[in-house]
Amino acid sequence: MRVLMSSYLDAIDRLYGTSEFTVRDFSARVANPRAGKLLSDLKARGHVARIGRGRYRRLAPSERPDLREFEWRRIKAILLGGPGAKAWAGESAVELWTDGRYRTSPSVFVRVFKLAVPRASLPLWDRYLRTKGLSRSSRRRIGVRIELLPVQDLKVTFHSGEPVVSRSAVLGLIRSHPAIFANAEELVSDRR
Repeated sequence: MRVLMSSYLDAIDRLYGTSEFTVRDFSARVANPRAGKLLSDLKARGHVARIGRGRYRRLAPSERPDLREFEWRRIKAILLGGPGAKAWAGESAVELWTDGRYRTSPSVFVRVFKLAVPRASLPLWDRYLRTKGLSRSSRRRIGVRIELLPVQDLKVTFHSGEPVVSRSAVLGLIRSHPAIFANAEELVSDRR
């Protein structure tokens, strides 16, 4: 019976488990002439460890680094570098105004970024996100989800050096959704 493998990680798991292996052996067994590059990429993503020159080992789940925060910071920087006027809105604004002390999410494996942008700039944003390998129409249930909220008149204020909707707008959001934001109001910063 032939078993199809869906990824190189599946191949490593089936061929070696967490045992050490060489680039040369891996290359020969999976017929990938760029196995060294592939393994280097998997190392950067926290899936394998380099044991020595040309030798690797698959990391067990308990050994793998949690790279979510790194990825989330990267996406946030991309969004802040986006075209034109923008302001954190919704849950993202609550998080910023509470200095990161109050964050909501449908899951610990999902990060939703909400940005208010001028309605006319949506096509520009879609092009910008595509150039960065991102999309606001992702249906992913794990990872990052980007929600652009089109507004006619965008009023931007700054908190901690980042563009965000006003403190009063955030307080209004918190008060209108007490089941979602519970005690967030007492965490909202007074400083600008």
